[in-house]
Amino acid sequence: MVGRKKLDRTNIHARVDPKTADKLKEIAQKLGYIYNSEGSTGQLLDAIANGELILISTKTSSKNGLRI
Repeated sequence: MVGRKKLDRTNIHARVDPKTADKLKEIAQKLGYIYNSEGSTGQLLDAIANGELILISTKTSSKNGLRI
């Protein structure tokens, strides 16, 4: 039996509001980033980091001198 292909991936951990993980999975699924029949937050974050998705802020922020 052949095992699953090992991907070159990195794990990240973040402390977020208890509902945030489910909200991110829901967004990922709506956008078509799916793994094991549910939204894939990893694929969603990869798409944001690679510029495939562009985030638009609903409010102005200037944290650390960075204008978002």
